[in-house]
Amino acid sequence: MSLDAIGIVSKNIEQAIKFYEILGVSLKETGGPDHLEGTTPSGVRIMLDSASLIKKINPDWVEPVGSGIVLCFKQEAPASVDELFSKVTEAGFKSVKAPWDAFWGQRYSSVQDPDGNQIDIFASL
Repeated sequence: MSLDAIGIVSKNIEQAIKFYEILGVSLKETGGPDHLEGTTPSGVRIMLDSASLIKKINPDWVEPVGSGIVLCFKQEAPASVDELFSKVTEAGFKSVKAPWDAFWGQRYSSVQDPDGNQIDIFASL
């Protein structure tokens, strides 16, 4: 068994596509405009579904509150963390924590995708 993909539910597909493209994930329609798929540069598959599609599939689905899972995007160098953080925030997406040198030996930052999911950007120091 292996983890094949991470599914993300979005209320704003267009903004989510823009956000994840900044992170290097090119999402393409797969079977219709409410389901898109792409692969991260490291090979993890991302599946993006509209909230309306998920509600059709599972009528009992309730929109989650908060960010229970954090996706972490590793960069090759500390300077890349700062660059990507700037690209994301300059594109209008929310900053959670500006880049900093974490005590565990990484350059680290956090942003939010359009649906409030926390996305961390990091590199080894």
